[in-house]
Amino acid sequence: MEERYEIDVQLDKKTLNRFLIRNNFLRAGGVAGLLISIAAILGLIVFWQEFSVAQRVILIFLGAMFTLIQPFTLLLKGWNQLKNGTFRKPFHYIFAEEGMEVKNIAGTAQVEWKRIRKVIVTKEAMYIYMNSVSALIVPAKECDGKYAEIATMVKTKSKG
Repeated sequence: MEERYEIDVQLDKKTLNRFLIRNNFLRAGGVAGLLISIAAILGLIVFWQEFSVAQRVILIFLGAMFTLIQPFTLLLKGWNQLKNGTFRKPFHYIFAEEGMEVKNIAGTAQVEWKRIRKVIVTKEAMYIYMNSVSALIVPAKECDGKYAEIATMVKTKSKG
């Protein structure tokens, strides 16, 4: 008998926020940005007396850039997608032997297992990457109690 799972996934703000922050800060650019901000904050604290007002302002901006401004901007874009983009309606996933099918308001996509670049499974959600930047997000709570089985199938079939 063929292994097959069908689920409907409606992303919520918390799940999307977790993905966006995780995806940003676990990439090389996110880590580099965070290190720059931390260095700017530390430099500001240690050398406060030696910097002019203009230099302090620049370091405050650099310190806030990757720790506050950029993450907040990223979350705002995600919240806008939840309201107005393709995330406003549920995704329908079919996981089968030959691959995955994803349907939403933007259309239908057939995904062969070999096209999946990477799969990350956490206790809250599974992130299925087709490229290095974006992923399909499958929250555990949306899997009708079959999250472990679906995650195992996706990891095994995709070799991700």
